[in-house]
Amino acid sequence: MGNASGRQKQKPLILGGVPSTEPGAFKVTFSEQTDHELATLAEGGKTNAYHLPWKDGACTECEIDLASVQLKYFFTANLSGCSLWYKFNSGNIVIRHEARTDSVSQNQHRIAGFKCVVDSSANKNDVQLSVDPDTQLRTARFYVVYALFDHESGAIDFRPQHVQQTKNLLSRVETYELLKVDAVVIPFPKG
Repeated sequence: MGNASGRQKQKPLILGGVPSTEPGAFKVTFSEQTDHELATLAEGGKTNAYHLPWKDGACTECEIDLASVQLKYFFTANLSGCSLWYKFNSGNIVIRHEARTDSVSQNQHRIAGFKCVVDSSANKNDVQLSVDPDTQLRTARFYVVYALFDHESGAIDFRPQHVQQTKNLLSRVETYELLKVDAVVIPFPKG
């Protein structure tokens, strides 16, 4: 992951294809693209990343052992109206990707002790999809969230990125722009 240069405009980190529809550990590799950095997950080999998919109209959940020092990265599906939640449980972190945006679903997470990392439904600038009929450019704004496990300092660093993707529907060429990135650093629980 090399997009931290202070002299260049920071590029978004985009997750490429995922080899499974189920949560699990994978090997991630990174490649530099013109306007973004690409993370590619693969099965087999030495796993260093965990991926949590999403389900339409539902909540997906995973539990990751914080003692798994080989895991360095966490990825989830793009958020466009979704939210991401976490809580700690007996040396593990439980992470939920919530696709429902109603207040009842959101409150269920709070009641169960989860804390919100990012709620993309709260951003009025999160435009799911628009097409310019003159230029045939499709524009979408969504969140790409990844996290870094820092086992040395005992923290997980979530990075919600607000990204704009523009796709030329005639040439199929896609471009990405990082609109905003945040850092939500959460210390591992003591003990």
